[in-house]
Amino acid sequence: MTEWVTRLAKRITPTARLERAATTRQKRLLVHELLSLQIFITFSIGALAIAGLYWGGQWVLQDSYARWAKQWTEELNELGAPLYLPRDGEVLLRLESFIAKYPEISRVAYYGAGGAQLMSISNPDNAASEAAALDDESLQNLTALMDSDAPYVIERDILRGTAFTMSAPIWTEALLDDGLFDLDATTISDSAKSLTGFVVLELDYGLFQENLVRRLKTAIMVLVALLLATVIVGRRYLLRALSSIADLQEPLSEIAKGNLDVEFKPAEHHEISEIVEALKTTASALGERDAKLLEHANHDALTGLFNRRRFIEELREEVRAVAANDYRSALLLIDLDQFKYVNDTCGHPAGDRMLQAVAEQLKTSVGDDAVTARFGGDEFVVLASGISERETRVLAATIVEDMRRLVHHEDDKVFHIHCSVGVTMIRSAKFTPDELISQADIACREAKASGRNKFKAYNIGERESEQMAADVSWVQLLRGALDTDSFLLRYQPIVKVKTGATGHHEVLLRLGMPDGKTIGPDAFLPAAVRFGLMSEIDTWVVRHAIRALAKYQIDDPGLRFTINLSANAFETGHLAPLVRDELKAHGVAAEHVIFEITESLAARHLRHVESEITTLRKMGCRFALDDFGTGYSAFSYLRELTVDYIKIDGSFIRGLVNNTLDQKVVRMIGEIGREADIKTIAEYVQNAAVFGMLARLGIDYAQGNYIGKPTARPVMRTMPIPIDSRRNQNRKREA
Repeated sequence: MTEWVTRLAKRITPTARLERAATTRQKRLLVHELLSLQIFITFSIGALAIAGLYWGGQWVLQDSYARWAKQWTEELNELGAPLYLPRDGEVLLRLESFIAKYPEISRVAYYGAGGAQLMSISNPDNAASEAAALDDESLQNLTALMDSDAPYVIERDILRGTAFTMSAPIWTEALLDDGLFDLDATTISDSAKSLTGFVVLELDYGLFQENLVRRLKTAIMVLVALLLATVIVGRRYLLRALSSIADLQEPLSEIAKGNLDVEFKPAEHHEISEIVEALKTTASALGERDAKLLEHANHDALTGLFNRRRFIEELREEVRAVAANDYRSALLLIDLDQFKYVNDTCGHPAGDRMLQAVAEQLKTSVGDDAVTARFGGDEFVVLASGISERETRVLAATIVEDMRRLVHHEDDKVFHIHCSVGVTMIRSAKFTPDELISQADIACREAKASGRNKFKAYNIGERESEQMAADVSWVQLLRGALDTDSFLLRYQPIVKVKTGATGHHEVLLRLGMPDGKTIGPDAFLPAAVRFGLMSEIDTWVVRHAIRALAKYQIDDPGLRFTINLSANAFETGHLAPLVRDELKAHGVAAEHVIFEITESLAARHLRHVESEITTLRKMGCRFALDDFGTGYSAFSYLRELTVDYIKIDGSFIRGLVNNTLDQKVVRMIGEIGREADIKTIAEYVQNAAVFGMLARLGIDYAQGNYIGKPTARPVMRTMPIPIDSRRNQNRKREA
């Protein structure tokens, strides 16, 4: 159990963990990404605000420059008007006083109507260059401004971005044909303009702009400080808000590893709290599911005992413990006697109830210290740790006696339960769990063979140990072949002696090996019989042979198969239902199937075999009795068994040509067959001489390597018959 729980808890392999860790390192953390996003947004907004503040200030500044320049020009026009009148000594004083108030004004220059400079005043705080007289082009352009809506022009110094020059004409204007006190509204627009001169105003806002930039820097520093404060405070609150999500990382990682016993920290937010509750519910449901899976994986669903897989693990651990601590343990295999009759009489539900009663009694008999399991069907196993051979015999006798006293009631029927027990001791790690189970199984079969309702202990010698190891290897191969369909079917023709035409094919079993080789049944069937696999092998052969017959009948509708059955096929009681279901499922007529049983099988299980044969014959199947003639009472079986064919044992056929006694026996079998209306088949026909003699002895069919070797698919063929046989047939037809 410890190993299983460990595997369950470590469902993620080390490789998978490394891959997951690498993937985790590659993925971004949500908290870091949200914080980065917050910082990016904050600084983006701050940068946009600073850029907007700067460019907005520049735009406002430029607009203010233009408005101020216009306003100053108009004022300077008024202040400079006396220059164009008789000399006024106070003009210069007023102009200097005006310029002093505005440090942005670099210089003011007045020009006459002809472009000559009348006066130029510079601001002592803002040095300006002396200006020359206006050229003709400038005079012409400035004069034209008298009739425009904006009577001034502003020029910006490209090299000095903060320097501007504003030029404007100065003129006088008088009303026409109107008296001072007798105004007519319709004539107000009529006036006479007279150019007086020009004024040029040079401005430099460098100092003003320096002050503005200095203030902007201060504002930017304040804004950056506010942004940093926002980032710090926002990060703190964001981490606090996301801490509930971060707290889920470790519990989720533990759940992914298979550890469902995790603690979740309480969440402050409603949404995260709902997620936590959902995760708790999920972890609880997974825990319950894993507990159920563990229960099903380790226990038999019917009896509640350990199952076969779990018991093998316990046995493996016990073998290690025995080897490490130098003590002895015992393995007991319990097989119920005649259990199948309960199923046959009262049905499988009654058999299930009986198994449950047996399980309860077995747990009582062996106690809580022993490991008890249902090994399969009506077999149980017990592992008793730290027990001597004498105590083991006492325990086995107790199990047999307790089972003998157990009475099971089913409706109006009473069943007395008996069992056979096989015992083997565990002394070291010399034998594997499979070998120990095989030893207990052999001992149990000996108990059954010696009269049932008793126990037997397994005793093993060196030579037997080697044989058992070989048998265990065969068992593993056979079990793998059953699980993976590695068995192969081969087909050997059986021909009519008189015509040479193929009558039917015998289905032969082979074991396919990983290297591509095939092994005949003589090599592996003895081990299959000893270890109880023949019933499963018989089932496999019946199913696949009928399916193959359906496949090959597409090309040859008259094809018939002979299928060999062992004694185990008749012990389960499932043979007839299996054949019926397979024939119906694949659309095969029962008349095309011939089941072959051995004479020795008929001798040991005559009544039971006859019952099964009767059921299958009613379905339409036919039967052949194999190895006929080897037993002392072979001919008496023909009165008890209803068969359609008898196969003469090969010992009478091999030396048939040179042995007159064998010829007489074969002739007698042929005559008995004709009297009983049973067809006869001669096996092991190896040459033409034997084949020719069979016709003279009155045998109906022949089979052997001379007739045809086993092939991967059935082949319909016609054998050439001897000339004398052909002549005899012609004489009979002519007569």
